[in-house]
Amino acid sequence: MTRRLMGCIHGADDPSSRFRFLQYMPHLRRAGWMVEHRPCRPPRPWVSPLESRVLRVLHRRLGRGVRRLNRWLDVAAAARCNVVMVHRDLLGQGMDCERLMQWVNPRIIYDLDDALFLGKAEVKIRWLCEHAAWVLAGNEYLAEWCRGVAKNVTVLPTVVDTDRYVLPVREWPIGRPRVGWCGSPGSIRETLFPFVDMFARLQARLGFEFVVMTRPRPELPPCNLRWSYAEWSEEAERRLGDHMDIGVMPLVDNAFQQGKCGLKVLLYMAMGLPAVASPVGVNTRIVRHGETGFLADGEDEWEWAIGELMDASELRRRVRVRARADCEERYSVRAWLPVLLDVLDRVSDGGRG
Repeated sequence: MTRRLMGCIHGADDPSSRFRFLQYMPHLRRAGWMVEHRPCRPPRPWVSPLESRVLRVLHRRLGRGVRRLNRWLDVAAAARCNVVMVHRDLLGQGMDCERLMQWVNPRIIYDLDDALFLGKAEVKIRWLCEHAAWVLAGNEYLAEWCRGVAKNVTVLPTVVDTDRYVLPVREWPIGRPRVGWCGSPGSIRETLFPFVDMFARLQARLGFEFVVMTRPRPELPPCNLRWSYAEWSEEAERRLGDHMDIGVMPLVDNAFQQGKCGLKVLLYMAMGLPAVASPVGVNTRIVRHGETGFLADGEDEWEWAIGELMDASELRRRVRVRARADCEERYSVRAWLPVLLDVLDRVSDGGRG
């Protein structure tokens, strides 16, 4: 008998939704599941195109009302599903939808890929973990907190479907190398902005181009960094190597960013791009320093790592090959699909532990 799975996600363009649920959908269907996804409708946040402040407020309130109505419809639909996966939360405010969802269908898998429990949502996240049939945590740091409140916790890393990524034709560009950052508008302020002055100084000494891929075009803080903008799209992301030659993932070493799941590094590795990342959180597990990329703590180490990759063609080639192979083996959908299927089976069958 076909089993039904419903995924309540934030949106089709949201990186967490795409990599934690949407990319698994065709694989789950081949495994015999009937899968549907229910994003926030309209999306969060819903940016108003209106200029009038009054109209923007009305637009925002209308969006919240329609979104809440649609989530109530999602709750009603959950009654006929074998399993419901809730990613992060259902609505940005209140817990009425989550409580009713639990009453309608207790076979809920709660999926967490950020340290949301550190902020004002801590009460909601704790309740979701306590009442979920199972919790999927994006890394061990998140799982450690979840085990304190949840009955069943499994680490399911944020991974990539390596078969979808097109390797760049050229190993190295003609002209100046391109150092690039790819990410969402929600993460750029916390992860890239604190480092723009450092990259400006490194650019002056090493002579690389700097590329920012996101959407919409960001306003970087005032700095001397010369940068170009590449508009993000799923197709552009699949061909990341057409836009950059070295990928970077700087992080500030704080409690929240220690909970990051390393998606940027994994995208670079899937593309066979040499990556340089801060040694924060899961980055230290993903990157094998000197083999599949480099970990850099402080400006001197960032300069050394980028400079080495720019100067040594054999090092670049070796890192490219090993990074792609390591991503396929340890952080691909193919590697982790059996873990997700096992959790789905256990929850669907009412299993515990």
